[in-house]
Amino acid sequence: MVGKIDVHTHAIPEFFHELLLRLGREASGVPTVQWSMEETNQTMSKLDISTSILSLSAPGPGIVPETEGARALARKYNEWASEVSTVEPSRFGFFAALPGLHDTEGCIAEIRYAFDNLHADGVCLFTSYRGKYLGDSSFEPIWKELNDRGAVVFIHPTMAEGSTLVSTMLQPPAFDFAHETGRTAAHMIVTGMKHRFPKSKVILSHAGGTLPILSERLAQLEANLFLNTLEAESPKSSTEILQDAKSFYFDLALAGTANVLDLLLKWAPREHILYGSDHPYATVEAEYNTRKLEEYDMTLERRMECYAGNGLKLFPRLSR
Repeated sequence: MVGKIDVHTHAIPEFFHELLLRLGREASGVPTVQWSMEETNQTMSKLDISTSILSLSAPGPGIVPETEGARALARKYNEWASEVSTVEPSRFGFFAALPGLHDTEGCIAEIRYAFDNLHADGVCLFTSYRGKYLGDSSFEPIWKELNDRGAVVFIHPTMAEGSTLVSTMLQPPAFDFAHETGRTAAHMIVTGMKHRFPKSKVILSHAGGTLPILSERLAQLEANLFLNTLEAESPKSSTEILQDAKSFYFDLALAGTANVLDLLLKWAPREHILYGSDHPYATVEAEYNTRKLEEYDMTLERRMECYAGNGLKLFPRLSR
């Protein structure tokens, strides 16, 4: 059986780990975990992963508030990840890190450098930046650059600006992250951003968060009750809204259980479903969800598409 292509796996090089420890958990919203290449290789073997596309987890370079500092951190990570990928190109790839999207000039410069000089497999964006979600008009120059390149764009959730804990027993990754993914996808849809830049292949983390289960609700209410709130470039019918919702790709990180797969496999285009582990933030959870995915009843053809076939279409270099 062919090995899996993991589009949702994080690297935490030493310089980023030290930064996380110094700034503390409040800066990232998630616990600081240990990471090593040795452990990554062990996990890949255990979960039958042939290729891992590495990315920085939330909040990425934006953890440094200063513009030049965020730019420097993105560049440092991208050059490090490129070296890893160059040494073992069939085993590792990477999604380039970008400074905050409010830094249009810095983002476009880093996109060009990452693709043209470092041969990145795509870029990693987060669900919001300083309270603005990914359909915001100020981000349009960045989406245009990505669209012109036909780039793969991996969207990872992060904490909403100004969010507060309901309880210390309910941490953001456990529940809120899925909603943030659904919210930014919905924002891209209703603003028309997703439709205007169709060449970018956009991956939503964690089976799209709340988008699949709420897509019909979104489509019906926006196309009827809230039609007068839409703008000139917004989709106007429920059919158009649903088409845009299904144009995303969906990874299966922390989403390999039957309650998720029963919906996603029927709702999403079959070529848009990808494997993800969420290593190293998910360890026993990654093993559990992968086991449940492997036990789930589906045809061998469909399984091979989810594991690697769809990933090979997104990353054709892995077929060479």
